[in-house]
Amino acid sequence: MEVAKPDTSTATDRGRSQERHAHIRARNLIADSALGLSDGLITNLSFLTGFSGAISNISLIRLAGTAAMLAGSVSMFFGGILAARSEKDLYLADAEREAYEIEHEPEEERRELKTFYRNKGLSNAEAEMVINKVTATREGWLEDLLIHELHIHKGELSNQYKKGGTIGASFLIGALVPLLPYYLFTANHESLLTSLLTSLSFLFVVGAWKGNIVKKNIWRSGIEMLLVGIAGSLTLYIIGTFLGFI
Repeated sequence: MEVAKPDTSTATDRGRSQERHAHIRARNLIADSALGLSDGLITNLSFLTGFSGAISNISLIRLAGTAAMLAGSVSMFFGGILAARSEKDLYLADAEREAYEIEHEPEEERRELKTFYRNKGLSNAEAEMVINKVTATREGWLEDLLIHELHIHKGELSNQYKKGGTIGASFLIGALVPLLPYYLFTANHESLLTSLLTSLSFLFVVGAWKGNIVKKNIWRSGIEMLLVGIAGSLTLYIIGTFLGFI
């Protein structure tokens, strides 16, 4: 009796298919984390570099950098909450408007959907068939209109506290990177040099991480982020040095 062999090729093909069609998970979390990290690091690095160019008192620089880090984190936390709330409010307002139009102008709304599906390449008959399915329920009809007009699904709306917390915490971590050397060293020039080297290296890593996630060249993405940090730091250092002479 011949024993059937396991169909390994099917499993392999299935694995390859899953890999080919894999999506980026936690898009909002990644985007918010990258925003907070890069913003916190560049903001505090530029601030500390400029402040170091203006004064030489290391204690005062530490205090100012810590204050900037905490103030920025709180600001980003509440900014994230307000951004998510505004996005939800706009979505609900559009949903209410579309629901009203479905109720009072159903034929006009059907024509809008038909135009969309015709532009996608469907024939008249195919578009009609799809529309009949979509508009079978009021909820499905409204959801389809919102997706096509706003390009967003209700499930993609961010939790306001999660968004604010993610951006605020990421900003805090990013801002801490250029600040730490000022607590580890007592000499201003040592702190400044270490802060610059550490921060710019971290910026490159963050840029490369973002590039890897979105399937871009990690070197190009990392260098782009690095150049932004260099430009901001250099600009603020020149301004701070100039103000120090006044």
